[in-house]
Formats: sequence, C-alpha cells, structure tokens
Amino acid sequence: MVTRVRVIDTGHLDAATNMALDEVILEQRRLGSIPDTIRFLSFKPHSVLVGYFQSVENEVRLDYCSENKIDINRRITGGGALYWDENDIGWEFFGSREGMFSSKDFESFNNLFCNAACKGLNKFGLDPSFRPRNDIEISGRKISGTGGTSNGNAFMFQGTLLVDVDIEVMLRALRVPTEKLKYSEISSLKQRMTWLSRELGYRPKRQEIIANLTEGICGYLGLEYYHGVLTEKEKSLLQAKLRHFRSKEHIYRQAGCQDSSNVFSYDKSSKGVIKCSSSIDVKRKVLKNTFFTGDFFVYPKRAIYDLESVLKNINISSKVQLDRTVDGFFKDYSSDIQGIKPGQVKKLLGSGIDKLGLLKHGIGYDQINDIYFVCRPFDPKNVIEILLLPYCSKEPDCEFRYSQGCSKCGLCSIGDAIEVSESFGIKHMTITSFEHLRETLTELRSRGVKYFAGCCCEAFYLKHIQDFENIGLPGVLVNIDSTTCYDLGKEYDAYGGKFEGFTDIKTGLLKKVLALNTGGKDGA
Repeated sequence: MVTRVRVIDTGHLDAATNMALDEVILEQRRLGSIPDTIRFLSFKPHSVLVGYFQSVENEVRLDYCSENKIDINRRITGGGALYWDENDIGWEFFGSREGMFSSKDFESFNNLFCNAACKGLNKFGLDPSFRPRNDIEISGRKISGTGGTSNGNAFMFQGTLLVDVDIEVMLRALRVPTEKLKYSEISSLKQRMTWLSRELGYRPKRQEIIANLTEGICGYLGLEYYHGVLTEKEKSLLQAKLRHFRSKEHIYRQAGCQDSSNVFSYDKSSKGVIKCSSSIDVKRKVLKNTFFTGDFFVYPKRAIYDLESVLKNINISSKVQLDRTVDGFFKDYSSDIQGIKPGQVKKLLGSGIDKLGLLKHGIGYDQINDIYFVCRPFDPKNVIEILLLPYCSKEPDCEFRYSQGCSKCGLCSIGDAIEVSESFGIKHMTITSFEHLRETLTELRSRGVKYFAGCCCEAFYLKHIQDFENIGLPGVLVNIDSTTCYDLGKEYDAYGGKFEGFTDIKTGLLKKVLALNTGGKDGA
C-alpha cells in the first residue's frame, strides 16, 4: 500500500510563528492526529534562527539585526545559527518511525532526504548531489543545509533551500566563525555557497520551486501526495504556543551562558596563508563546524569544502577522535589532495582548541582571538622578558614616533602600555620597522631570551607568521585597535617604518596577558 502524505505551504510567516508551527506539527504527528506531512515555509521579515542549545548573544549581532529589522528566534532543532532571506524556502518532512522509516537514524535520514530533495532540483535542469554529512551541493557549492529532531516516535527532517541570498547581510547578521573575515575571505565564502537564482540565471516563482521539490521528494520516496491545510487543532495549538515562542524567555533562554566560542588559528607556507575558523561548544566539548580561508591553493578545490563538511559535531575531549577524522578523510578521499596535508589541518584545529585554555585564566570569549602565539602553544610557565611595542601606536607628530622613549603625555596608549610592563618589571622597546623587528628578535634569541610579548595587528601577524617561525623565538602577540596600515593599503610604508597612521594598544588585554606570564609577579 502506497503511503499518502499531506503537503502544506504555510507561506511567509514571522520567525516565532514558523518555529511554533514546527513544534505543533511534530507533536500532532507523535499523537497520530495527522498523517505524514511535508511543509514548505518562508520568513517575513528576514530572520536569524539560532540552534536550540545556542546563546543568541554569542551567535547574533543584535545591533545589526535591530537596525535592519531582522527577526530573531530559536529553533526546536540543534545545530548552528542560520540567516533566512525572505526569498529562501524551507522544506520539512514530519513522519513516524515506522514502515520505510522504522530503522533509520539521522545519519541515514541525511542521505535519504537530501537525495530526495536533489531529485526536485533535478527538475530545474540542475545536477545537485548529497554531500555528507548533511548538505546538498551543486558543483561543490552548498545550496541547502539540513537537520532534524524527534519527539517520541515522530521525527521532523528539515532543509533550507537558498533561493536568492545576500552573503554580506548574512555575515553581518550572524556572529559565527566568519566574524572577522576580510573582503577576500567573504569572496571565498561565496565560492562555498550558491543559490537557485545564481545557478539558473533567474529567480523561479515560489510555486514552481514547491512543485518541483514536492515531485522530487515524493517520487524518490515512493509516496503519493495531496495538497492540504492545517487542521483546526493545529491552528488552535499554534495560537496557544505563540506567546511562548515570542517571549524573551524562549529566544534568550541561554542569555549570559557562554558555552560556545569561535576561535581562529593560522598557518603559512610557500603556498599561502590558511585561516581556520572553528565554532566550538565549550561546555560539551564539541567542534560544531569549521571554515578554512586564505590565499592558499588546493587541488581539487572542492576538497576543502568536503573537509569542512566532515569536521562537524566532533567530540574534542580526546584528540584521538579529531585526528582519526582528519586522517580518515585524507585516506578515503576519492583523489589525491594537493596543497594541504593532514598534519597542517590537525595543527590548525589543535591550535584553535588550545586557545580555549585561556578561558581558565581570565581571558574572555571576546578576547581570545586577539592573542597570537609564536612558535609554541600557550603555557603560563613561559616568563615574558621583554615587551615590543609598535611605533604606529605613538602619535604621528610625536618626537619619539620613530625612536625609543616616551614622555607619557597621555595622548596615545603607548604610555599606558609602558606603565603596565613596568608594573610587572618587564623591559620594553619600540619597534620601528619590520627589519628592526627581525634584527631585534634575532638578537634577543642570541642573548638567551626565552620568551617575549608584543603588539601588532592581525594582518601583520598573518603576513609574517613564517618569519616569526624561522627566527624561532617563542612569544605572545596582542592585537591592536584602530585602522591599521593594512586596512589603508599602506603596508609597504609600515614595512619601511614610514606609516603615518595611528593605532591603539589593547592595554586591558595586554595587562591580562602579561599577568599570566610573569613568573609570579603581581603587576601592582
């Protein structure tokens, strides 16, 4: 006997209504009050949804969403934060774990329903495919992500079809591992994702998309379907639940609970810089997802996207599982991967995870990515012997701009930084060019200095990772505030010590870092 499934299109609803409906339909399917159901949904206004276990404050840029009238709510499913453009279409399957679904786990559901949705996209003349663990791609670019949850014997499997999305809005709305991506890295993200209008050259009408997905999903699963509507019971329950789903208690229920962190790590070789952005659930010790960006080259290009797809929801309480996942990916991949090696990937992931150790020492979630380690991971036993300060943090017309010395006039942050270093009994020096830095580090190492601290912008650190490694003097670097020479396109002036810009030392963070590595001195 062929199973008949109800198909409903609930149109454009606000985020709270859409999330409440998910719970209502899933509950009703568990009770057997409704048949298996496919629901199509969209959002108006455009929305950000955090995963069930996430903190809104950690995942969403609240000010940006408020200014741009982006709705915020919480899904009943786990996973990461998502941005929904008003043109995007969600597809959901509500079923019971019986018959063809009786022995399926969610890994199997991923394969089953993603391939079913692919059949719907085939009807546009496209050639999509399932990318494990839970994505649909076209030519290596993600067009749909999926997930699900269950309630008793009932399950909900859902997917997001990107139809016509604005990547820049998405990145500004979400506080995900891409938080500090530069323009070039945003361009790199565009190569990881695609959307229906981009692939077709036009934006199909909503009903055409729904019709094709319905035919594809039901045809692949061997189901008959009929177009239905919400029952009166579903409508009644929806109204009863809306107050909860619109409440701050629901949306911000994780407020103040910082159990998730986005950490960045870097590697540089002759093939370019790789920036690894990892989202980690600190409380549960789970690597949620990872992005690799930079100016490196990999062949085949899609290997990086496939690697990102397997580096999801991995327990990191033991290094063994993470290493096994990476090694297994490279071993089982369909072709040889050139440009990146398993050791690099494990080093990048390990460096990011190691940064979380700073949380135990008073460094905040919002500060750990402003700290860069040179040559070795963080260790509080390292004793800082000298602090190197950038000349660009002195005022442009300061008499000491390109030399040693400071009058502590209070017009820049250098004087404050010097007072902090002196309070810990740490010597300080102004670095006036890259050549001066290289000469200084080389000399310090020859004199037997074991560990140094310094201040520089992220761009400078990325450009000179290999130089720091080659010199071989371990140390810790603290990021600086304000517009840098790299933001202004003046890095060559800075290299030669002629940059006329003005930056600020993060004095508060610098004090925390120096306090960690002073051999017991208190910095009073």
